Amino acid sequence: MKSKDDVDTNLSIKSLEKYWKKKSELIFWHKKPKRILTDNLFYNDGKVNIAYNCIESNIKKGLGSKIAVYLIDKNEKQTFLTYKEISNLVDHFISFLKKNYSKSDLYSNIISIHSSANLCSLISMLALMKLGITHCVFFNDLSHDAIKIRLKLLNSKIIISSASNEDFKKKILNIKNVKKIKFSDEFFFNKNVKSLNFIDFYKNKKKDLYNFKYNFVKSNHPSFVLFTSGTTGAPKGIVHSTAGWFLFTKYTSIKQFGMKKNSVILTASDAGWMNGHTYALYGPLSLGATTILLEKPLSLLSSDLMKKILIELKISILYLPVTLIRMIKATTIKKKFNSKYLKCLGSMGEPLSKNVGEWFSRSYSSKPLQIVNTYYQTETGAIICSPKHNDKIKDVPFGSVGKPVNKYLGVFLENKNTKSSEIKIKNFWPGALIGVINGIKYFNKYWDKNNSFNLFDYASFDKKKNFVIHGRLDDVINIRGHRIGSAEIESALLKIDNLTECGAIGVDDSLEGQVLVLFYSTHKKELIDEKIRKELIRTFGTFAVPKEIIKIPEMPKTRSGKILRRLLRDIYENPEKDNHGDLSTILNKKIISDIKKILIQK
Repeated sequence: MKSKDDVDTNLSIKSLEKYWKKKSELIFWHKKPKRILTDNLFYNDGKVNIAYNCIESNIKKGLGSKIAVYLIDKNEKQTFLTYKEISNLVDHFISFLKKNYSKSDLYSNIISIHSSANLCSLISMLALMKLGITHCVFFNDLSHDAIKIRLKLLNSKIIISSASNEDFKKKILNIKNVKKIKFSDEFFFNKNVKSLNFIDFYKNKKKDLYNFKYNFVKSNHPSFVLFTSGTTGAPKGIVHSTAGWFLFTKYTSIKQFGMKKNSVILTASDAGWMNGHTYALYGPLSLGATTILLEKPLSLLSSDLMKKILIELKISILYLPVTLIRMIKATTIKKKFNSKYLKCLGSMGEPLSKNVGEWFSRSYSSKPLQIVNTYYQTETGAIICSPKHNDKIKDVPFGSVGKPVNKYLGVFLENKNTKSSEIKIKNFWPGALIGVINGIKYFNKYWDKNNSFNLFDYASFDKKKNFVIHGRLDDVINIRGHRIGSAEIESALLKIDNLTECGAIGVDDSLEGQVLVLFYSTHKKELIDEKIRKELIRTFGTFAVPKEIIKIPEMPKTRSGKILRRLLRDIYENPEKDNHGDLSTILNKKIISDIKKILIQK
């Protein structure tokens, strides 16, 4: 007799298609698909427009005057826009594009957007979605060289930027053979581009200035490209479809977070990350909900701002990177906000340790809330594993990412007979990537010989068959025959009082094969090396005692909050080295020199 797990990973194509056919009713189709799965692509003969689903469909439902977006800029200034106002701004921006650029300029290449979670990304993304133009968003503070590399990979001929005038001149203006649009809140553009009177337009709410048609595109038209975080090397440009990706985003928004029309969502994510697309923008707008775009997520370290927006904006779903949650805990540990509006908490970026999870669960609501600890990748398009908003806390322990969003994905462990194993996806799903800008060889690496999708992470089950993610495959440390993951070690140590962050790496050793080296940071002055040793022995055994324990100011992380362990390993092995590969996604580049100084002085 087959187990439930076996059944889940061996569903018939017929049952798979039947399920996703039913779910196709979640979105508005200009042309409904007759075929569900063709050559591993979903809804191939359908036609759809994402912007129509997010803007026009809500206006037709009578939601035109409802607040769609709260914008909180880097100075904590708040602005709100209704669905109708967003529609007008999108058309206004389209009019500018059509007046200043040819059809060939707009449609023959991928357009790049250089921005954070602000007005620029909001209007540019929706305008390009309305036109059916493939685009790519990358964050505002990328270096000049990193921008050039991405533009070359994308073959972009137009870049839209919300950078400051100084950064625009330094990073963007001198890039050759690319047309530049300087986007600001007032729609001021550089001197080579015709200006738009944004203020006058904004005040005109009596009627539409423009009414451009939505371009309904084929289901598998490439809607956007996003670059991976680069935790394991050079970032790759991941291509997503239009209908499949959008449907999967809306589906998981409802199922995992309980999003609905009256929800108010704060997803603290940059527009250049997948969550900035899925649960900060398109998921909420697809449901007629209200979303909060926070240009500077670190501003949430201010307990006054957190309290203000939680209560005044009536946030019902709060979705934060784990790194940010730890930082908030370290600075506001005694604060309790007890919002009566909050229904759901979410965490992203990495596993959530027990002590941080328990604090997060109890600090924002009058009663403990289940945390939707999400597991996804840029490649998966949206969440593939997580607890649900209405799961019981006792059934999904902190640190677990729960169960797959449904059995039709067929998420499984390659080897169930070992303590931990590579996690894979058996069946095709609508949100999956449809290409890689870097080339077909990178795209093909995602599928194994059995046509299962490689997530390149390893995981295990807890007692209730929830998945526990232990980290990237190349973050497995083999100490005297004991295989243990970096994330596993870090999660065990984060229960130590005053330990803010830690990063575990394996380095080659001529005698033992590999040894553990541990980096940590703390907001206190005290050294906690001995506490770390004792906790590792208690949790794993004496084999897990590190060769070295090194205190550093902070971990090198990507802007999405993931620890750059490959960088820690590279710096440790050669602190005199200058070139550490692609670091375009690093949050704080200065930390590299700080860590090197500490290592050289040891």
